[in-house]
Amino acid sequence: MLIYAKNFTDTSSLVHHFTSGIDKTAPSKTNFLPLFFWNFAGAAVVIALGVIPLPIYWYYVLQNAYSVGLVISIVSSPFLMFVGGVLPHGIFEISAQVIAAAISARLAWYGMNKFLKRKREDIKYIELLKQTLTDTLVLVMPLLFVAAIVETYITPIFIKMIMP
Repeated sequence: MLIYAKNFTDTSSLVHHFTSGIDKTAPSKTNFLPLFFWNFAGAAVVIALGVIPLPIYWYYVLQNAYSVGLVISIVSSPFLMFVGGVLPHGIFEISAQVIAAAISARLAWYGMNKFLKRKREDIKYIELLKQTLTDTLVLVMPLLFVAAIVETYITPIFIKMIMP
């Protein structure tokens, strides 16, 4: 969708699209839970795709970097937008995304090693799945929860300070 938007729409349409969802009244009156569930669903999908013994997690990392770069590139001051609009919640959200990609990579590499019979694994697959669930619930979920709260209630304050 982002590739289509970048190639087939003009910059002013993209700016309107991305900024129309930003609540510039601080603090925001919106609920952070839909944002949390949206971000957690993305992380859960990439973790679930780790059962396929291919490095699909790289697409997730690159797509996230591309979308952040696209949003930053359409504003007049990319540095200020990064510092005020991405960094406050990005500390938590990007960390959670990297951890989700690492969990997915662990699953994928286990499958690749098993499929290619390159290495004898000391852990059983069911134990790896339990460890994956634990890591997801203990590491990824809380980080995304905090990121959603910061993105909903604190980031709009910073955006209001840096954007007219």
